[in-house]
Amino acid sequence: MLLSAGLSITAARADPADDPKEAAVKVAFVYNFAKFAVWPEGRFRSATDPVVLCTQRGDLDRSALRTIDGRRIGDRPVRIEIIDPGAAVDACHIFFASGFMSDAALRDVLALAQRRAVLLVSDIPGFAGIGGHIGLVEDRKRLRFQVNLRATTRAGVKLSSQLLQLAEVIDAVRN
Repeated sequence: MLLSAGLSITAARADPADDPKEAAVKVAFVYNFAKFAVWPEGRFRSATDPVVLCTQRGDLDRSALRTIDGRRIGDRPVRIEIIDPGAAVDACHIFFASGFMSDAALRDVLALAQRRAVLLVSDIPGFAGIGGHIGLVEDRKRLRFQVNLRATTRAGVKLSSQLLQLAEVIDAVRN
């Protein structure tokens, strides 16, 4: 299973722009999250519509993103969208946010994700604890992930039990 293999890859630095290997690992994680996610009925117009993965300019390395652009998840191709900071994310199925977002922009994205079933992934410290869906966490130079099950469920995105077995599950939002 590719997800398990991705979990054992060593991560070297916190800034993917400085480390192409870490960027590739983060992109592989996000791709695998999409493989183990189910969006609510009606979130896609057809059975072959693409899974749209959005990220802001500079958040993830473009060459790493190109490795998954066009790959398939079942019958759906993956389409990468690089959006400007502050742009609407409601057309996205997955949105990767980094620490480059302002607090206000992050609050807006968290609220929108609940209304539009957008799976939110980030490497912002404590992301899952503040209401994000999946937070990437560096631990002893390894990348692992936390899932906020309550926030993901509220957004209408279901994650497979296989994925949840590999995650640190956080069931509450800190105030």
